Amino acid sequence: MQMSGFRPNNVTVLAVISACANLASLLDGFVVHGYSLKLGLGTNLFIQNTLINMYSKCGDLKDSVQVFDEMATKDCVSWSALIHAYGLYGYAYEALQVFKEMQESGIQTDEVIYLATLSTCNNAGLVDEGHMVFERALNDANVSLTMEHYACFIDLLGRAGKLENACDIVEKMPMTPNPRIWSSLIFACKLHGRLDIAESLAFKLVSVQPENPANHTLVSMVYAESGKWIGMEEVRRYMKKRKLRKSCSFSKLSLG
Repeated sequence: MQMSGFRPNNVTVLAVISACANLASLLDGFVVHGYSLKLGLGTNLFIQNTLINMYSKCGDLKDSVQVFDEMATKDCVSWSALIHAYGLYGYAYEALQVFKEMQESGIQTDEVIYLATLSTCNNAGLVDEGHMVFERALNDANVSLTMEHYACFIDLLGRAGKLENACDIVEKMPMTPNPRIWSSLIFACKLHGRLDIAESLAFKLVSVQPENPANHTLVSMVYAESGKWIGMEEVRRYMKKRKLRKSCSFSKLSLG
């Protein structure tokens, strides 16, 4: 592009920084960052937000924080990018502190920020903190919670063994739970030995995706762990009758 006589602009730099992030190429990211400063685009809000994301994806949390700290103006994307950066490296409490500072700064919280913060709590197993964030999002008149928000919080509760609470959230959801939510809860029940709940949830999963063999296999596994061999055989016969067969995974290396 430059050899053809075209001068890069902010859109060009944004695209190249995003490419560096996708490739996790820190060295190239440094070069493009320096080039953006040379072009006088160092204070461009969109470029700075993209740099925060690029540095975090390239393993350089320190520079993500530095870019954020040096920004004269920050928007919700800036705060969300930093929360995500901290969460990516397991710094859950630091991410929550950023979330708190963002609210104190008067920035309007959006769906993306709530999801980034919830995901951080989920990854760190912070149930109380995640519950606080979810409740705040639920009561925020400017935010419409999506299936992803519910799935993230339900997964957090399930992994923590709060299965009744998780099921209660599912019952109160304003939308129909997707298979991911049912699967997450079933595996959580199996993990914590609540096979009674797992069995009822497995049937709900099958009703959502009756032609998915993986769902029937999961029901069979629940029956097996519960010692209900007759039920397990019935599921297998049903799968055989409907010609539902779970796909086998294989390595390309085995093909020779």
